[in-house]
Amino acid sequence: MTYLTTCLAGPLAVLITLTFLAGSAGGETVRQGALQVSFGGSVSPSSLPRTGTTPVAVTIRGHVRALAGGPPPSLRRIAIEVNRVGVLDRVGLPTCPLGRLRASSTANALAACRGALVGEGHVGGVLVLPEQEPTPFGGRVVAFNGRLPDGRPAILAHLFTSRPAPLTFVLAFALGHARGTFGTRLVATVPARTRQTAHITSFALRLGRVFSFAGERRGFLSAGCPAPEGFAGATFPLVRASYGFVGEKTVADTLVRTCHARG
Repeated sequence: MTYLTTCLAGPLAVLITLTFLAGSAGGETVRQGALQVSFGGSVSPSSLPRTGTTPVAVTIRGHVRALAGGPPPSLRRIAIEVNRVGVLDRVGLPTCPLGRLRASSTANALAACRGALVGEGHVGGVLVLPEQEPTPFGGRVVAFNGRLPDGRPAILAHLFTSRPAPLTFVLAFALGHARGTFGTRLVATVPARTRQTAHITSFALRLGRVFSFAGERRGFLSAGCPAPEGFAGATFPLVRASYGFVGEKTVADTLVRTCHARG
């Protein structure tokens, strides 16, 4: 069996961060030129500790479409900064190198990196190849705590679909540190070859894992709600994001969210 393999960092990264800590399943829609990006999600549990953090699971979903019809433009670059109230903890969690996921089915990816698994979901899109009609595709996504070839930490989302042909996509985005209000920064540039073939149109993904390390219970994603005493919650800038599509101006936004405190 032959696999078409590519490395794609795209709207999934946007959706993960834009919905992180969102207190409800409500969505957001951004329009820029001929492009519309809709995203939404929720966090479980919905009530978070006033002091410290607790492991959470994040459910995300989204849709990208061209307002004039046809496949949406391809994503070119994304830069995201997430508020410090959200914590991503990788200490003690196994790591999956990017090379293990190339040219592999879902079963093979899990066999190679199950210990690093941090999420699952589905993705849909349109495959655009020269001299062929655009063809819809869709498949299961498994996300891993990973590392890029240059050593940088990353989240790697592996997609496999058998139709219209066996395809493997690895959506990879590097993790780094931001300053001030925002603590985590994610930056990704989509390779030119990927932009020409894969046009992502929809996502659904649930991220979250509880694991043990050095006798302690830890969460891959953890969060708290630092509301002042006497207040039931707090409102704060959740994420600052900018993302550019081929042929479109960069779409940028800062999302504000409210968390609910307990304790």
